Amino acid sequence: MVKDKGQKGFTLMELLFTIAVAAIILSFGVPGFMSFIDNNRAVTHTNDLVTALNLARSEATRRGSAVLVCSSSDGVECSGINDWSDGWVVQLAADGEVLRSWPKRSGGAGVVTADAAQVQFRARGSVAGGTPQIGVQLEGCSGQQRRIVAVNGAGRISVSRVDCL
Repeated sequence: MVKDKGQKGFTLMELLFTIAVAAIILSFGVPGFMSFIDNNRAVTHTNDLVTALNLARSEATRRGSAVLVCSSSDGVECSGINDWSDGWVVQLAADGEVLRSWPKRSGGAGVVTADAAQVQFRARGSVAGGTPQIGVQLEGCSGQQRRIVAVNGAGRISVSRVDCL
């Protein structure tokens, strides 16, 4: 003889309650996750810029000649403007040979501005022409998601987090 164990499954009320709880949890988690993604994009932009500056400094000392990091819209030559949002290149100062280029990043528009159109590293790794600062900020920036990349006279690079503009 087979016993009737009753029906199995969820009632409509249990299902609605579960969906409501999940919606409440997601409403708290998604904004924090979006902030996490935006912060990682800002870090990626900044790391690309720091990589370019470190490459230029090491190439200047290795080659014994000046190397530039400058804004570039085409990845071939310096654009001569302080807006680095379209990308930048590392090139030899003597003949303009491009060692490496960084195009405009996709996936989150970034605003990269500097107080100079280029950073020049001398043969010993020091910086010519002052101590440049380059700001990296994404659209929709909030809190301290803006980064400032500073290069001191000796060529050392530092990054700091600051409030968005």
